[in-house]
Formats: sequence, C-alpha cells, structure tokens
Amino acid sequence: MAEETTAEIAKIMDFARDKRLIIAKDAIEALSKRPNWQELLEAMAQDQIFIVTREEIEKKSMKTKITLVEKGAMPEEVPKKTEGAKEVRNFRILREYEVTNKCYTCGTSEDFLSLFRDKFLTLRSILEQRHSLKLRPIKRLKYAKEKEEVEFVGMVYRKWETKTGNTALELEDLEDRCIVVLSKSEHVVEADRNRIMLDDVIAVRGTKISKDMILAKEILWPDIPQRDVRLIKKDLYVASISDMHVGSKLFLEHSFQKFIAWLNGNAGSDEERKFVKKIKYLFITGDNIDGIGVYPQQYNELNIKSIFEQYDVFSNYILEIPSSIEVFIIPGQHDAVRWADPQPAIPEKLVPRLYDAENIHLLGSPSWVEIEGLKILLYHGSCLHDLFSNVSGLSYETPQHSIVELLRRRNIMLSYGLKHPYAPERKNFMALKEVPDLVFVGDLHHIGYATYKGTTIVNNSTWQDRTEYQIMQGHVPTPGIAVVMNLKDRRIYEKHFMVS
Repeated sequence: MAEETTAEIAKIMDFARDKRLIIAKDAIEALSKRPNWQELLEAMAQDQIFIVTREEIEKKSMKTKITLVEKGAMPEEVPKKTEGAKEVRNFRILREYEVTNKCYTCGTSEDFLSLFRDKFLTLRSILEQRHSLKLRPIKRLKYAKEKEEVEFVGMVYRKWETKTGNTALELEDLEDRCIVVLSKSEHVVEADRNRIMLDDVIAVRGTKISKDMILAKEILWPDIPQRDVRLIKKDLYVASISDMHVGSKLFLEHSFQKFIAWLNGNAGSDEERKFVKKIKYLFITGDNIDGIGVYPQQYNELNIKSIFEQYDVFSNYILEIPSSIEVFIIPGQHDAVRWADPQPAIPEKLVPRLYDAENIHLLGSPSWVEIEGLKILLYHGSCLHDLFSNVSGLSYETPQHSIVELLRRRNIMLSYGLKHPYAPERKNFMALKEVPDLVFVGDLHHIGYATYKGTTIVNNSTWQDRTEYQIMQGHVPTPGIAVVMNLKDRRIYEKHFMVS
C-alpha cells in the first residue's frame, strides 16, 4: 500500500512539473487521496494558479462538485432566495486572501521579518513560473566567470544614481546581496529605471562585470500573464461605486439618493429600468463614511460628528438597495478600521443591520470574490499615492495606469516606510497570488478604465464634492458616477447622477 501511495505521489509530482505548478507539502497528501487529482491540477493550471495549497484543492474540489449539478455559491455563501430573484447566484468569497479575523501581528521584528520573507518567496515563485529562468542564489554569483550571463531574483534594498548617470540597485535574497547596474544606454531597461521602487521583487538577466556587480540586460517582473479576456454567457451586469464620505459637509447626498432610486427602478426611462434589473452585483470600494479625526481640523468639516451616526446613515442607504443585488463592501482609510493595509472589514458593532442582511457582505481590503467563474479583486487604493510620488509618468487624472503597476508587481505592499503604512501580519495578504479578471479600486476620486493583459481595471468615482485639499493639489475629481459592466462582453457604462 505504501508503494502504491509513493507511486501515486510520483505521478502527481511529474504531472505538476509538466504543468509548471508548485505543490505545497500539505497539498501532496490531499491530492493523493483524490481520484480526480489530474482534473484539479488541470483546472488550476488553466486558471493560472501556480502555487497549489490544501486550501486551493478544497476550493477547486467544491467548485467541481457544484458544477456537476448547478453552479452555486460555496457552503459559506449559501445561495439566497432573495425577493424577485429566481436564479441561484454563482459567487463565492475567497476568504483565504482576506485579513478579517486573522490579525495576529504583535508588531515585533520577527513579524516584520516573516512578512518580508513571505513577500520575497511568494513573488520569487511567481517569477519562476512566469519566466523560463535558470536562477542562481545571489551568494553563488561570485563563482560565475566575468562576462558570464546570469539570472537571479532579488528584493531591492537600495537604489541610487551613479556619477555617470546610470541607475544602481542593491538587491538581496535570503542569504546575500549584490549590485546591479542599469545603464542609461541600455534601452531595454530604460522604462524600468524609473519604475523600480525599494522592496520591489524582480528578476535580473545580466552579465557579470566584477565580483559583486551585474550589468542588467533585462528586468523581469512577476506580472500577470497575457490572456484573452474571459467572458460569460449570461447577460449579467455588475455595478461599482466608491468614496461616499457620508458625514462630510461635501457628501453629495441628493446625487446619491438619485443613484439609490435608479437602482430600485424608480428613475429613468422604461429602457433604463429593464437595464437596471440586469444588475446582480454591486461593489463598494471604501471610504464609506468621512470618519472623525482622519486629518487635522476635520471636525469642522463634518455634517455628522458621530462615527456611529455616520455609519447609521450609511446603513440606511445601503439597506435601500434591492435585496436582489448582492452587495460587497470594503473599507478605506476614512472608515473605522486601522489605516494600515491589509484592512479588516468594518466591525459588526458599527453596522449591525448590514451584517444581518443576507445580500450584504462586509469584507476587508484587499479582498477577492469569484462571480460566474471570474476572479475579482477589490482594493480601496491607499497605496497608490506612494506610486504617484515615486514612479514618473503616473497621473491622478489617469488612475488606471497606477493599478497596472500593482498588477505588474503582483503585489499591493509597495515600499515599506513611505506615506502609506502596512501591518506586519504573519501571512502576506498583499501578494496577488491569483490572476484577477476584474479589478475595482477607489480612493482617488477619479474615474478611469483600462484592460491590461486580459484584466479589466476600474477606478471608481466619488460621492464627495471637491475638497480644499484637492483644490490646493490641483486635482479635479469626477463625482457622482456609477460604473456598470456587462460581464458578457466587458462593455462599461457610466451613469451620471450629479445634481446641479
């Protein structure tokens, strides 16, 4: 019996190797006990899931069982018989990628070390799967001959400009460091010279020019793979909004009331009412209230000066949304959760009525949801401000391009120690281990769309008027817009609700 098990494990490992999959130790035994292990691994390879864990196996197994009957939600998300809804909803929340109820950090040096090691190892694994690399540990580069071609992965520890105008990087792995030079005359790496930030994990193809120095010929990013846009057969719509800032004197209350009325089919033409009935999911990407004490002298700019009252008014609006629409809500830095990413869900004691509603789901930021087989990333967007400060060519007027940079890095945790903070959780919830089909972000108060390698990106509008800070910065928001997308063809519609 032991010999049969060993032979079966060998078959699994060989099959995984052919599919360029990495199998975690705890997953090998789980696979060996499943007669359909080959089908599961095929599905993971097709979905670009390169790191196979026990959780991923359970998830895929459940999805397969459901598919055999009729697609529905995972057990945690029991299909709901909401009023006016005849079909079973096909969605699930990927809880393993969300920090809510998993905040175990003590803020010790060991927690920070664990976080950075997790980030490095996860992104190195993705780089190995994404690119055909013959990687060497940095400590073994010293044994390479001068002018020999080398490939390795490192995290950026230091970056500076040399006297000759080249860019120099000090990269480290778990054991050693080396210097990488990006020549100003090397056009292949020109864009990367301005793009690379501290703590980025990158692969380098280059030539050894001295004992601890490499001349870069190419910089490789974890990135998402190029894919065709994945569509569904149903004529089904999702909507997204963000940054209501309920409680602020600048909250566009009348415009938001018009949006709620429109969702209920109480506004617009007959054609619009038919259109609205096709909306089955709504994503709300943070800064739901304006909060209290978020910035100096904010108290004087509040219309509602109690955090509980702000959430009570917010809850009133959300509960007016038809129960036939599944609503997913994540927090932002104005919400009553920690400012540092990853952010847990808004606590139940602040929005108890929303937790009681069957069609409303309170999640952390970032979070992942799967709808009709499409993987969706929800993130408020707080870290994007550090990208604008450190990567040239990005603009608040085109926020979608900054989200592309997150996908290129396959990571939401950028440089540690800049403006936006990160909590040193023992598990890294900021790495993008999945390849999203759709990404919805907020925070920047400016609408923006892009398609990047088969992934559709939406940066949401706001429901707050232009603030004094935005006027000072010269930033012009695009308020009062709801985004609606048809998952059948990825066509995007804007519905404007601004009241003069």
